Amino acid sequence: MDSYSLLYSSSHRTGLLSGFQRLRSQRRMCDVVLEAGGVSFPCHRALLASSSDYFWALFGETTAERLACSISLPVLTPEGLDAILDFLYSGWLNVSQATLPAVLEAARYLQVEPAVSICEQFIIDGLNAENCCCYANLAERHALTDALEAANQTVAVEMGKLLKERQEDLLRLNIQSLMAVLDADDIPAVKEAELIKLALDWLDENGPIPLLKSNLLLSHLRFGLVASSELTDLSHAHKAMATPLIRSQLTRAQEYHRMGSAHVCGRARG
Repeated sequence: MDSYSLLYSSSHRTGLLSGFQRLRSQRRMCDVVLEAGGVSFPCHRALLASSSDYFWALFGETTAERLACSISLPVLTPEGLDAILDFLYSGWLNVSQATLPAVLEAARYLQVEPAVSICEQFIIDGLNAENCCCYANLAERHALTDALEAANQTVAVEMGKLLKERQEDLLRLNIQSLMAVLDADDIPAVKEAELIKLALDWLDENGPIPLLKSNLLLSHLRFGLVASSELTDLSHAHKAMATPLIRSQLTRAQEYHRMGSAHVCGRARG
């Protein structure tokens, strides 16, 4: 039996994509036009179908779009679609903080998972006080688990600065992230009373909130860390504090103070 060798050329793959990109830029051999926001993008069915589960299904044998000359994608922006098409044709994803929402929306909608992963890493690598709330909302919307956890941790660490300088960002934070932050054991230089006020302001800003959700949110607060003299005032601070569940938690906090315990569930804030 004759022996043989199986050799791989990385330059061939690069050249293949370069060739498709050149054909696209020259609008040659394009057999479908994608449209978003009034902007048209001539493309090649074969490359789209081989790179995206969405297009693979769209150009399947039984779909109405299989032979369509033009396909409208009204849920996408031209900027987002253009960035993802550039990625499919070149392997490079052009993304910035300003374009991230549109690019991520297009990547998710078109089921281009490598681009989604790049966007998630972009979020994780760029987190700071200025963008952590926005990125937390974006990560929660698109189910980016690692990015959401990292964003929530950044919100907790930066809470003192956010309360002073960017409270409007906190009031727009999704409820899952807010609850995760309220659960954090380490929120530097922030008193529990400030977190309670934040939660109540959030309820006012995002209301009306179903009773079950408001109870769930307020249950993540640690009323035992608030001075006994403030607890009575808190019980009248907001209608959400008057529910049986929250009133019982306030009562337990008062009992804790009367007992003079040295610790509260082994956890502390600030």
